[in-house]
Amino acid sequence: MPPEEQNGKQKTPAVTPEEPSINETAAWAASHSALERTLQAGIHGAPELRRDEKRYFLGEFRERVLKVLTKKQMAEPEIYEEIRVALTDPRADKLIIDGSTPDRHNDKYEHLAASLGKQSTTRRDSEFQGDLALVVVSDQAVDVPDEEIRIKTREEKLRDKGIPDLLIQAAGKKICLNCYSLIQEKAPEEKGHYRVMSMLDRLFGEKCPGHEG
Repeated sequence: MPPEEQNGKQKTPAVTPEEPSINETAAWAASHSALERTLQAGIHGAPELRRDEKRYFLGEFRERVLKVLTKKQMAEPEIYEEIRVALTDPRADKLIIDGSTPDRHNDKYEHLAASLGKQSTTRRDSEFQGDLALVVVSDQAVDVPDEEIRIKTREEKLRDKGIPDLLIQAAGKKICLNCYSLIQEKAPEEKGHYRVMSMLDRLFGEKCPGHEG
């Protein structure tokens, strides 16, 4: 009797199930992943676009930023002229301030924005990261280069003009006539930050903090 026939019945050969193809496996994985994303979005909400970028620029997209100030710059007593210019740019929409910075540092820029007819807003978010305290933004993409959105600090500007570090750090103090003349010549906008020592100051032995010796 043929091996496939026993007791008058034909034996049906066993059928081995086919393994799914690579394409079928990939399709299943993709659909499963998509389903997971849909479920997660339903539970937690859709993932925020470029979240890290918005954390750094106080809730704004990088391509909308015209100018920024750091927390250290915000603490300086004088208003940065570059912020005034940025707010007069036709593309400027509003000024945004990090709410964690003290009001005494913010007020002058809020008043500046109001005087130029621009909106200012304060944002508080524990997820903000980085050293920025202020951004001037547009309501559309402007794509200002990185080197142009940042503003040099007062110290950097004065060093570029040839003012010695000791004289830069002497702001708010009395300095000798020679140092004051150097400020007048190279950085006249800084004159208000210095006072000239009097003859009486010299008689009492006061020394100029703008230079050594």
